[in-house]
Amino acid sequence: MRPPYLSNNHISQMVVSMEKKLIAAIVVVVVIVAAVGAALILSSGSQPGEKPVYYVGMGVGLMKEALKTNSSIGGYIAWEPYGSDGIVSGVGHALNWSGDIKPNHPCCVILVSNAFLASTQGANLTIRFLQAHMEATIWMNSALAINASANYTLLVNMAVNFTGKNATVVKASFNHMKYDYAVTLQTIDYIKWYTEQFINIGQLTNASLTARGYSSASDFANKSVNTSYLVQAALASKNSTILGDVSLGFLTGDLHQMAQVVARNTTVFGGTSLFAQYGVNVTSAVGAPYASGPVEMDNFKNGNVDIGYLGAPPAILKNINNPKVDATIVAQANTEGSALIVLPSVHSLADLRGKTVAIPSVGSIQYLLLQVMMKEAGIPLVAA
Repeated sequence: MRPPYLSNNHISQMVVSMEKKLIAAIVVVVVIVAAVGAALILSSGSQPGEKPVYYVGMGVGLMKEALKTNSSIGGYIAWEPYGSDGIVSGVGHALNWSGDIKPNHPCCVILVSNAFLASTQGANLTIRFLQAHMEATIWMNSALAINASANYTLLVNMAVNFTGKNATVVKASFNHMKYDYAVTLQTIDYIKWYTEQFINIGQLTNASLTARGYSSASDFANKSVNTSYLVQAALASKNSTILGDVSLGFLTGDLHQMAQVVARNTTVFGGTSLFAQYGVNVTSAVGAPYASGPVEMDNFKNGNVDIGYLGAPPAILKNINNPKVDATIVAQANTEGSALIVLPSVHSLADLRGKTVAIPSVGSIQYLLLQVMMKEAGIPLVAA
């Protein structure tokens, strides 16, 4: 029974009050849900309907002109001197240098075919090759330390001839990289990090690591590097008796790989190349210079390259994904030295939405760094 003090009017008022409270509660819930949704959208860096950033493979020599003339291209990411070339020419500016993203990251390394290492004189030739590489690197760093020296001028001139860029571009490029041959614990940690990033973006899988005999990214990083040849090179005496031939792979105009240019020069060190002074006859591999690291790795697979200078990421990716590519990292060549060059109107990664960024190739260190940048910014990166 209804209590006597509750009239029909009282009941009507209670019903209206309850309806108002229910509506208010629903409004509060909707506002909370909307706020949470907005927060999630903001935290992901994406808004509904926003465009991704696109990427397209392109030869590094074509990138500056594409940025200048192609309205769909908003930027490019490349090794030096192609980054500084875009800046010096006024076509664009550096939105990010690779050293800002990952300080002291290894870029180019020296990779040796395991089949070559197993050949009769392969190990000894590798040691002698590394002796020349080390001496060339030390000479370059000494030259760069005194930019008023004759050796600095010699180095700049060699770089101009190798890259086809002018001295202003070359000098600017030297400020954004470091030459080093040593493989340190930090180097190995970075190789592990590269491997993990490839897994994160879906270019590698843990299953592919396992299939190649590695238990983890850390296991691969430790087993894919062999520093014993570098140690033996540091201890070995100089011997100019020609021991054999080396087919050398390297990339087009890559200033990171100047050590091989210096070591092959026949005028700087008394009329004979450093490689010859250490008893190695070095010739360019079939097809070299290569357009990118993945292309060079394909030439490792085909048996064209004995020893090569290239980026660490393509060496990692191809070593794991292609069982026919079997090679070992034996030394560094440089750290840092890549840049994301963008149009003057671009001031953030978000400004690149709807535009295309040119990369040397999928699997290059530049592509990997671009993936990392975009992922951290919450911006989708998709093929154009």
